[in-house]
Amino acid sequence: MTEHTDSTAKLTEEQLIDRAREALSDSSWVIGECAAQWTKKYAKGRTDADFGAMVGLSGDQIYQRRRVWETFGDVKDQYAHLKWSHYYIALTWDDAPECLQWAEENQATAAELKAWRRAVNGEDLSISEPFEEYPTDSEVTFVSDEPISVKDPSEYDQLERSGLEPGSREQSEAAATVAGHARDMGGSGNEYSPFRSGAASPAPKGSGSETAVVAKPEITPEQAVKRICSAVERCHKMLTPEVQSAFSDLSPKLKKRFIKAISELNSAAAKLQ
Repeated sequence: MTEHTDSTAKLTEEQLIDRAREALSDSSWVIGECAAQWTKKYAKGRTDADFGAMVGLSGDQIYQRRRVWETFGDVKDQYAHLKWSHYYIALTWDDAPECLQWAEENQATAAELKAWRRAVNGEDLSISEPFEEYPTDSEVTFVSDEPISVKDPSEYDQLERSGLEPGSREQSEAAATVAGHARDMGGSGNEYSPFRSGAASPAPKGSGSETAVVAKPEITPEQAVKRICSAVERCHKMLTPEVQSAFSDLSPKLKKRFIKAISELNSAAAKLQ
């Protein structure tokens, strides 16, 4: 778990729950921070689902927010233009720092970030991605995934005349789970374009149906150095005492590969001095 200097560190369990409830409509970060503190200090064998029941979210929703906070809570202030959804989609990416840096520099949406990363990896953008739950802070309308009956509009007039409240539908509207895949669209609501004009990396020419594979976007030397810095800093953090102590137990092939990679990086850096 990532350590943070948390504003919630001294809160009681009841205060953490109250703060998370207050943040339901506007901040997944606060919910994630509260969930992380609760898990660390008060869970005592209880799970995200237990915390979610007290707050008003599902266990999966709490887990998502907690993991995003634990992973990115200490760096989110470095990216002023990014939303919580950017961090959520990057949660399992090995190259998350570089990708988030690109999104920050280009003020890209979460969908544009995903498309850019796919293009960098040589993927065919004309092929849709597999279904993926895609929650955001305020960009998604939560709808029920429970089947409901469809009423004829005329029935509501009959209900009103009979004095009955059409509000009996509230049970079908109460659930707050993501049942569909959210896709960011342009302002016109037309066909999605993965790259905006003016972004540092060029957009593919022509329509999606005409472009099978998008060419790998070129980056400037400054962008390249920034990404290298992010990658090296991330690697250094991963080289924990535990990893160092276990290094001698690794396979000779892997150890040789690691030493060679570090040596080549040192040699390249020495030429720049």
